[in-house]
Amino acid sequence: MYLTLTANPSIDHYVRLPENTTLKIGTDDSPSTNRSVNERFEAGGKGINVAKVLLRLMRATGQDGKDVVCTGFIASFTGKEIVRSIEAEGLTSRFVEVPGHTRINLKLTDGNGRETEINGSGPFVSPVNINELTDTIADSDPDTLFVSGSLPFSSPSETYADILSSLLQRKPNIRVIADCSGNALRNCLVHKPFLIKPNASELSEISGIELDTSSSPEVIKEAAMKLSSMGARNILVSCGGNGACLLTESGDFLQVPGIKGKTVSTIGAGDTMVASFIFMLDRSGDPLKALEFSNACAACCAFTESLPSIDSLKDILKGFS
Repeated sequence: MYLTLTANPSIDHYVRLPENTTLKIGTDDSPSTNRSVNERFEAGGKGINVAKVLLRLMRATGQDGKDVVCTGFIASFTGKEIVRSIEAEGLTSRFVEVPGHTRINLKLTDGNGRETEINGSGPFVSPVNINELTDTIADSDPDTLFVSGSLPFSSPSETYADILSSLLQRKPNIRVIADCSGNALRNCLVHKPFLIKPNASELSEISGIELDTSSSPEVIKEAAMKLSSMGARNILVSCGGNGACLLTESGDFLQVPGIKGKTVSTIGAGDTMVASFIFMLDRSGDPLKALEFSNACAACCAFTESLPSIDSLKDILKGFS
């Protein structure tokens, strides 16, 4: 069973401005008004995105996807809307309810394709809530746990590591996928996660090696090897339009080039990559095939306004049968 942990889920409000327009910012003397031409609401958060992609991949291959489960913290009417939304899609939810309000995130794209995000902070989460969440994960008994995204503002950066410490004492065979950033990810490395998926900026921050999406494979490999020495078993690095790289626990360094196309939105592309990588790795046992497949799925996400549909995933799968 795949279980995704989204500690700080959200309702994502996607807004697109008219073509060839830029976002107008208010001044000290006058507010500015922007009018959208397209908007939608979706249950969001990196773990929820991972679960959606896993479910769609399973359905694209004739499976029902009932063994994809979401957990995390929810609060108030916004939290209830997240549960309603993901259950309507077919996902199983096992969230822990806490006081406050689940956040609403604004994802704005102007008429020239520039993206701006304003993300909420999320509710207060207590140590009791953390323990309840850890128990929920343990009781669910997943084969694979995805730890994804940011923590609520009230939670220290050690929170994910503390959850894993308690959980792995009870369930030592759980395969951990860590797709968080900064100190939250750094603190998780002591637990030797099976896979981490930093982007170039996150890899640079933790390794201390300066790089970006255009850096050479040699520099990316050097930085990935540093994270490997810190405990990560496999490091999947997303490089945007320049493709992706993978350092495996056996020491192999694999890379695939970027896929040409018009980028509509990069939101969710990284989540799509990590979900599709694990899906294909479990299906084929071939890291290179999984890397190529996840690169194609992430590009598909970037070339549309939302996560890949079942039909688009079916089309991609035809090239990996």
